[in-house]
Amino acid sequence: MKLYGKAAEAERNGTPFAVVTIISAEGTVSRSEGRMIVFQDGSSCGTIGGGAVEAEAIGIASECIGSGHGRRALIDNGGRGRVEVFVDVPIADRSVIIVGNGHVGTALGELLSGLGWRVALLERGIDSERLLSERINIRTAIVIIGTESASLVPAAISTPAFYVGLVASRRMKMEESPRLFFPAGLDLGGESAEEVALSVAAEILSVFNKREAENCRDWRKRVVLVRGAGDLATGVIIRLHNAGFKVAALETEKPTTIRRTVAFSEAVYDGEAAVEGVRAVLASSSADILRLLDSGSVPVVVDPSLAILDELSPSVLVDAVIAKRNLGTRKGMAPLVIALGPGFTAGEDCDAVIETKRGHTLGSIIRSGSAAANTGIPGNIAGYAEERVIHSPAAGVFRGVRKIGEIVKKGDKIAEISSSDSIIPVMASIDGMLRGLLHDGITVAEGFKIADIDPRGSKADFRSVSDKARAVAGGVLEAVDAFMRGRW
Repeated sequence: MKLYGKAAEAERNGTPFAVVTIISAEGTVSRSEGRMIVFQDGSSCGTIGGGAVEAEAIGIASECIGSGHGRRALIDNGGRGRVEVFVDVPIADRSVIIVGNGHVGTALGELLSGLGWRVALLERGIDSERLLSERINIRTAIVIIGTESASLVPAAISTPAFYVGLVASRRMKMEESPRLFFPAGLDLGGESAEEVALSVAAEILSVFNKREAENCRDWRKRVVLVRGAGDLATGVIIRLHNAGFKVAALETEKPTTIRRTVAFSEAVYDGEAAVEGVRAVLASSSADILRLLDSGSVPVVVDPSLAILDELSPSVLVDAVIAKRNLGTRKGMAPLVIALGPGFTAGEDCDAVIETKRGHTLGSIIRSGSAAANTGIPGNIAGYAEERVIHSPAAGVFRGVRKIGEIVKKGDKIAEISSSDSIIPVMASIDGMLRGLLHDGITVAEGFKIADIDPRGSKADFRSVSDKARAVAGGVLEAVDAFMRGRW
């Protein structure tokens, strides 16, 4: 009952919150059922089991509060089990305080009231004390109309209101503030009271929904298609997604990603995957792709031949397969074509290459020429390079016997390869944390990379995007942003 009391109190105060509920659990987890409330500042009431699972759930809930939309999420419990939660974001009252109830104020009030907003119309000539006596929170917009009420602006911007707008002559001199929208409204070209009210209402909704106003058809200009959804590709996808781009990923029928806990390629096997609060969902049709893009998720499509390319018409194509060779990407497939790592030549088969070799130039943009050649030597971690990466001792079908995130010792059995006449064990090559492991059921050739051990052991991180992926993603984002701004 304490949870319900906290929720009721938050609703009365206009404080945004989210309710996190366990809907399923499997493997070793602290709880198979539970519920908690998470507030905007990250504080919480109740529990779903504590530990890393609860910490990740709080992070997801905070993101949902920010977006205003709930969602389902799968949370891994250190490779030992997983919990599926549903995050619900109740919609508290949205309110607008309009100072100056002339023709514009009346029209604006009627418009927003019809959209479900709580409207308070205040007369001209009120003082700051009267304004501040209103119930104002982060879901409140304040619109001040007329030069005679402009003196209220300092008081208005001192409140937690998410929007403060001043409807007055453009010639009026006002001290600039990042909190003030002046002149208020989007430029829709209208001049009547009703048209001005519509422009202000549109701006309020844009700010409230955290969306930069643009023509609805123009969202396609921000579509990026990424070939591959492995760990490096996922780092790129997350960075572009968080920067406001709509990103879809293309994968093969049986992805061979090793670092599966930080790869959207897992959605091919499980139907969906979540990494750092971003959700990827397997899509099977164009309608699915468009619906997921519009909802803020990342669609993953089994389409290694790029059959969807013409239908989706992305502004940017990123080849993030990391195959060390070109598997069919060509310049001209999209207005901007970017490729990661060796196997491509900028200016010939793509517009830009992003350096993927660790070192001073990691993540840099190459506009002419190629990335550094592949050495075949994995990056050095705590003094280990080749030793930490395990390759299949024979051809056959792979099956893991340990899980990603587990601590292993040199000589421990971590997997096995089944051939037609025998089962060959795969042993850990060093002590450490099993950071990567191939998906069960994949047919591999002898020498195929199947596992990755991090010698840092329990200090290793197998849940978040790597530093290398972040650096490469930064190069991609820089190139895409330059192109979108016409500076390419």
